[in-house]
Amino acid sequence: MSFAGVIDRIFEGVGNRDADLNRGRVNHGTNFYLVRSHDGSSLLFSFPAVINRNPLEDFPHCDAGSDGCIAGIIERIKSKVRDTPELRLLGGLDTAIPKNYGANIEPVTFCHVSYGTGNDLWKADGSNCLAGGKVLLNLSGALPYPAVSGNTPDSSEIRRLNGIFSALLDAVAKEVFAYDGKSAEKNALCSMDQKLIRAALESKGLVSFIADGTMPVRSYTKYRTYFRVAGPALYTVRRGGAVTYEHSSVPYECPAELTPVEMELPASGGVITGLGIRKKEVFAVVGSNAEGKSTFLQTIRSGCDDHLPGDGREYTITSGNVMSAESSEADITGADIRLFFGSLPKGTTGTPENVIGKGSGSMGMAAQFTAALRKRASLIIIDEDKSATNLLVPNCIQSSEVTPLSVICKKERQKLGDSSILFAAATMDILTAEADRILKLSDHRMYAIRRDEFRIKLKEYLRNAADEL
Repeated sequence: MSFAGVIDRIFEGVGNRDADLNRGRVNHGTNFYLVRSHDGSSLLFSFPAVINRNPLEDFPHCDAGSDGCIAGIIERIKSKVRDTPELRLLGGLDTAIPKNYGANIEPVTFCHVSYGTGNDLWKADGSNCLAGGKVLLNLSGALPYPAVSGNTPDSSEIRRLNGIFSALLDAVAKEVFAYDGKSAEKNALCSMDQKLIRAALESKGLVSFIADGTMPVRSYTKYRTYFRVAGPALYTVRRGGAVTYEHSSVPYECPAELTPVEMELPASGGVITGLGIRKKEVFAVVGSNAEGKSTFLQTIRSGCDDHLPGDGREYTITSGNVMSAESSEADITGADIRLFFGSLPKGTTGTPENVIGKGSGSMGMAAQFTAALRKRASLIIIDEDKSATNLLVPNCIQSSEVTPLSVICKKERQKLGDSSILFAAATMDILTAEADRILKLSDHRMYAIRRDEFRIKLKEYLRNAADEL
């Protein structure tokens, strides 16, 4: 049986003055379809809708943050799906295998994510937005496959499905109209603040700002397995008959020794303080295992995105031009690795300026680092756990043809251009000694280490180590 041939009849008359099928955005087979699921048990649907309400009508100053407003609307609708019969098909809750459609109603706490991350989640984007003073949403989900005979749905089935989708649209419109102006303004202003601060970072000599009170730890689900779309780690608190959720992570607090900076909230007003990563600086994050170093790096990366209030990272703001360098055995044909390699090892041909072939993990990392410099990355991130450490610090048997990053930082800093370097380390003391500032994470809390004090301690450690050989 095919529903594609009668989809226009099924949606004929769906809608009213408050909400309607967005016929101007209909694209058959792309955002407008009715198809049978692979297992045959469900009817999958998608259609663009337009709701004739502007939640920001009374807040024209918030238009630039409309993605935050729309994200709030979508989350409101998701929260009502399980308890509202007309909305249940958004999550495929009445199908034989509801988990197949769980991503559609998975809660998210961001309003914009770069690089197309989280494409299978329902979120604010080009199809779910505020345009022309109206809310545009793409509604999709699944319902049990109709038990009808024949090759084409009959009139009674067409009427039944028409009623189902009409009721769905009405229920969605009800939630959009119930979305209060205060929430719309709050979410929009939060989005605007993040965008405006990001645009102002360069003028303040910064590449990233991490607000005091940032809650970095994430909670992962089967639908949100990547830190950039993961939600806050929460725990349940019961006080009397009330249940609330609180962040389980330790909030960041910039140590006074690292010179906290003030940042205005240009949209909502007020001032916040926090840690600023400076342009062209080498910044080290050190600590023992499982103290939150990698999480700190992830938090910095997530600052390229915009988050809703309550995410915990809404005021960590990072310039969008961020790149990483990691150990990677890959084809690096055409790569320039002469910053680190004076000559090529056996098995690779060409020159350090133009490599031909597959490189080792360290050569792959060198290629990534050099590419980041060439692309004028504002920030280059290195995590010791994912790096080729021989490319970062020297050792007693290392070839003189290899120049590790620590030596470049010490003797040839100008080769790093305008890029800032942020690295996390537990054992790369020689590189840490060349950092401009050092942040220590202990028990997941922030502390500062002065570079001169670190160097004194390192010299003593190395002398003792030599004496014990």
